Amino acid sequence: MGESQKLRESQKMRDSQIRVSTKSMHWHFPRLWKRHNRWTVLIAACWMEALTGLSYDFSTYSGSLKTELGYDQRHINKLSVAKDLGDHIGIIAGLLCRVVPGWVIALIGTTLILCGYGVLWLLTSHTIPAVSFWLVCIIIYIGTNGSTFIDTAALIACLSNFPSNQATAVGLLKGFTGICGAIFNQLYASFLAPDTTSFILLIAIGPTVVVGPFILMMGSGTDFNPEGSENDDLKFQLLCGAALLVGAYMLCVTLVQDFLTVSKAINIILTVVLFGMLLLPLAVPRTANWLYKRGEKEANTDLEEPLLVDNISADEGEDEKYDGDEDYNHDIDNDDESEYGGATSEASDDFANEVQVNGQSNAALFDGPKVSRGPNNVSAATGSSEITLSKAFRSLNYWLLFFSILFSMGSGITAFNNLGQVAEAQGYTSAQVFVSMVNIWNFVGRLGGGYISEILTRDYGYPRTMLLAIAQVCMALGHVLFATALPGSLYVAILFVAVGYGSLWSVFPTALSELFGLMNFGVLYNFGTMASPCGSLVYSTFIAGPVYDWHAKIQGSSTCEGRVCFELTFFVLAGACLVASALSTILSIRTRKLELPQNDYRSHGHSYLIRNTSLFSV
Repeated sequence: MGESQKLRESQKMRDSQIRVSTKSMHWHFPRLWKRHNRWTVLIAACWMEALTGLSYDFSTYSGSLKTELGYDQRHINKLSVAKDLGDHIGIIAGLLCRVVPGWVIALIGTTLILCGYGVLWLLTSHTIPAVSFWLVCIIIYIGTNGSTFIDTAALIACLSNFPSNQATAVGLLKGFTGICGAIFNQLYASFLAPDTTSFILLIAIGPTVVVGPFILMMGSGTDFNPEGSENDDLKFQLLCGAALLVGAYMLCVTLVQDFLTVSKAINIILTVVLFGMLLLPLAVPRTANWLYKRGEKEANTDLEEPLLVDNISADEGEDEKYDGDEDYNHDIDNDDESEYGGATSEASDDFANEVQVNGQSNAALFDGPKVSRGPNNVSAATGSSEITLSKAFRSLNYWLLFFSILFSMGSGITAFNNLGQVAEAQGYTSAQVFVSMVNIWNFVGRLGGGYISEILTRDYGYPRTMLLAIAQVCMALGHVLFATALPGSLYVAILFVAVGYGSLWSVFPTALSELFGLMNFGVLYNFGTMASPCGSLVYSTFIAGPVYDWHAKIQGSSTCEGRVCFELTFFVLAGACLVASALSTILSIRTRKLELPQNDYRSHGHSYLIRNTSLFSV
């Protein structure tokens, strides 16, 4: 019990230090509303995240930019790069979240979206005179950059409320980001088609109208469930099920709209059903509580008293040890609940061993010798203050991960940005259905990628970066299908590329934090995400745009038709993804030796990560 008492005190000290340091960095802002149930905060954050994937709708209105502003494909590609930069550079939001509360961050984000896309609508509707091209790039950058503020506010609001389900909560939030484009495209098909200029106005005012009420819910939640993680897991399973149901519904709607002629009245009905399904998560907490209590009641009725007596008298020594551990866990739960408003966490004696390891130098992670870590890559480096930025940037592992993301994510963005022109070149009259499919499969990839990576690392002990390599091979196959332009291959190509791309977004942040610790995660993550638009810049500016315009000039038109328009581009993108997969494989081999027994991560993985960092406030 002495070791358990020391462990408990060290945990409480870390919790209090992080909370005090976080509060001390915030400027004083008045609280104008009461705290909400933490599950209500999570659901509201999911709806907010469903507004942060606006950049995926670029292909829907890019044609309007060409016709109304007189741009060619090179201009569109440069605008797409500006859009990608705004969507990925969230350093300002990360810095501001250290000094202002989440609701201020979300308010800034909606303002930027309204201003950026609002001015873009004024330009395309010729309400104001045309401006220089570089100013239009800045306008698009401002509009898409607002999404990073909303995303930051939503993440921070949820991570502190679910310390033991951190990865699941983040995966759920990111999943709704992936389905954002499909939701807005359905609104466009129901009320605005074929007026893409008005669609830009919808993008401008939509987040402002929706996020406004949810700002009142940003912050730490109440109702930390004393029944433990089993009930939380059930709620998350139901929430993920509801999210997958929405994704499946949108996929069916998209296919129906593509293969059948759907009237505007039917589209409106489909949209109403969609918004009804988006309300399903509200019923999850009560449903989970009812199912959990019902299961407990059924389990209790199945117990037989003689069997219990026999078990109790079988081994007094083992029972005494079990009771001691149970009392210890109960004490921790009570202390956490009383001091932090009911927040509970799990710990074990294995956690104490890791704390001792963390006191040692972490240079071994970068120099090569074996370092102990769990199946979730919870390394000795995790959470240590000794991992400096200079050491991380000197690490070969970081640059392997960086260039792997640069080659693969950049290729995915390039494919999505040119999807409208790809569909047109292959003889399709509208890219709307393909944009919706990109968002749906991206959504599935984000949810499924995180889940599969947990199985690979936790149950089989494989490095998480191995899933990066698998996803990148999947993207390479999709690019080859894009290049071949076989009849109907566009649907399958979008499936491979979007699922692989979404998986990268769910695996990359976790792998980064596990390999290099959490102290400087914010800087490393934001620097790493910049690789994505950098790759897109190279592919779009020097490959996709020039090749398309060259073939269009040969055909004597401003638009290109046929497979030749993007054939070379997608073969190059496929090769880049294979290079990225090779880099991820090398990284997996380098980190494969850093493994601990399976139960180490299960005992303290998430609770340890959330305690030892301020990364999620960056």
